[in-house]
Amino acid sequence: MSFVVVVDSSSDIPKSMAQERGIVVVPMPVTIDGQTYLEGVDIFTDEFYEKFGTFAELPKTSQPNLQTLLEHYEEILQRGDEVVAIHLSSGLSSTYDTARMVRDMCSAPERVHVIDSLGASFGVGLLALLTRDKLDSFSAWTELETFILGERQKMRYIFTLDTLEYLVKGGRVSKTSGFVGNLLDVKAILHFSSEGKIEQFGKVRSRRAALRKLADTLAEEIVDPEQQVVGISHAKCLADAQILAEDIRQRVKVKDIIIGEVGCIIGSHTGPGTVALFYQR
Repeated sequence: MSFVVVVDSSSDIPKSMAQERGIVVVPMPVTIDGQTYLEGVDIFTDEFYEKFGTFAELPKTSQPNLQTLLEHYEEILQRGDEVVAIHLSSGLSSTYDTARMVRDMCSAPERVHVIDSLGASFGVGLLALLTRDKLDSFSAWTELETFILGERQKMRYIFTLDTLEYLVKGGRVSKTSGFVGNLLDVKAILHFSSEGKIEQFGKVRSRRAALRKLADTLAEEIVDPEQQVVGISHAKCLADAQILAEDIRQRVKVKDIIIGEVGCIIGSHTGPGTVALFYQR
């Protein structure tokens, strides 16, 4: 018997990396102008962002289908293994509650362990990768759970957007914050609270200043950087992600920096131009 890590597609783990590490990714649905797609199955980031400005309304997202989630969990259970499911923050989505409901529907619920990531995008991906790399170090779930919760507490999720418009429309930040931010043409810096909710971290006057603020914050907070893999996610703004990565490398010696894409689920709420930074503090 062994543990198998499961995430939903909002974790934004590159497909090749998930396959290489044996991490199971459950696709999440996104509805665009009345038609529903599964992320990573029949809708992908290139097409999604290319057409984003032509959508009649903001894309809508929902938690994974119960039957789909059940099938993924059961496939692992039928092999005799245990499920370690790390899902999108309960502060943003009902995915965690749905996963716990599905756990109770499983043939062996005692072998299905559901974790609220309290985060999103590749920060959740990094937590899943850290968990996967340590699986062989633990034989009992109680020990592994303690490790995951400890790593979860260290994870930093901080990001900047091209506009607050989409977060405001989706109800993820207050209309007042969005209005002020757009009116003054400032660039908001946002982060995830300890409850897994999006909060304002700061404001700067320009895009370049926003990227610099992300690097500043990492340089001040990161612990044991030479042992850390830092994650950067971007929504159709690779050049900005590369600028941020180079700035970090100039300041701090880290083990590695992985640059990936903000997927369709998270991108539905943040829009093109998002740059997010993930590390442990």
